[in-house]
Amino acid sequence: MGKPVILLSSVTYAMKGRDLLFRRGIRAFVERIPPTSQSGCGYGLYVPQGVEEAESLLRENHIKILGRAEREAVP
Repeated sequence: MGKPVILLSSVTYAMKGRDLLFRRGIRAFVERIPPTSQSGCGYGLYVPQGVEEAESLLRENHIKILGRAEREAVP
């Protein structure tokens, strides 16, 4: 099973999103991802649990989401 990563438009949004989710009790980690046309600048949030709720909270708080990706989990 892969790691759910929410793709964001900038590192600033990634850090703001991480802090917002943390305040709401959702663990999230800023991750550097290879830049592509979908991932923009190459930053996202890895959310181990509750990715649907996390994405909803980010949208409600006007944090622009570019999409979602599944990355391979490293043991």
